[in-house]
Amino acid sequence: MDFSKIKVPIAVVGLIIAQAFGIIWYVAQLDSTVSNLDVTVTEMQASMTDTSIAVLETDMANLKEQVDDFVVPEVDLSDIDNRLDEIEKIQAVINNEMRTIMADHGGFAEALSELRQSGLLPSGEKREYGGY
Repeated sequence: MDFSKIKVPIAVVGLIIAQAFGIIWYVAQLDSTVSNLDVTVTEMQASMTDTSIAVLETDMANLKEQVDDFVVPEVDLSDIDNRLDEIEKIQAVINNEMRTIMADHGGFAEALSELRQSGLLPSGEKREYGGY
């Protein structure tokens, strides 16, 4: 192939050279931006590490002070035992009273049943006791 016969206008050659310089300029700018960002990220990581360590050390010192200042109150367990015994006694009385009431209701239920069978209750009387 003989390249001597190919004629290329100067404008096309100039355009290709301008595009080549544009691409070179773009790549150089991109490389510069990436380098700047890399430096910035490295600086930020270094400052964050130093700051984070300082904050953690301060927090740890504050926590140690709070733990040292923390006082566990002493609890008098005998008082709790006495109060629990009293509550158990009251619960036993309540259970006894409930059994008495339930027995009375059972007696009322039997009496009403007998009165209803004998026809002594007024008409329309529907009260019933027991059956809980």
